[in-house]
Amino acid sequence: MFLRKPCKPLGKVSGYLSALLLMLGLLAAGCGQRILTQWPRQQIFSSYLRLQDVRLGMSRTEVESIMGPPPVQEVGDYRGGRFTFYFYRTHNMDYAGSGTVRGGYTPFIFQNNRLVGKGKRDYYRASDQLVEQEAPPPPWKKRSW
Repeated sequence: MFLRKPCKPLGKVSGYLSALLLMLGLLAAGCGQRILTQWPRQQIFSSYLRLQDVRLGMSRTEVESIMGPPPVQEVGDYRGGRFTFYFYRTHNMDYAGSGTVRGGYTPFIFQNNRLVGKGKRDYYRASDQLVEQEAPPPPWKKRSW
């Protein structure tokens, strides 16, 4: 009677090969299809461009005619008086120098129906919050241009 030895599994080579085939399959399945992002890129870009036309001293109606109705609006009483805040999505996230709060929203600050400030620093001042100090970039990250 012939006794056969059981076959040994290929072990690591088999695992790597199956992982490679799986990755290639997923890559091939995604080719030629549209990739959807989580943030509306065109809308954010157009809001950012319109932001440049807004000037201090404008009324809320003038700002709304340029930027459109605000997606987020708040009203509050602080030490400096009563303020109305409009928030427009102008970036896909907050980062140093963007002037945004809450994940990419640029705040517009109104008092007595007039725009008295825009951006993170003015928002923190109006709402009696401490202004975050942004540290200068380290010397190795400074740009030469």
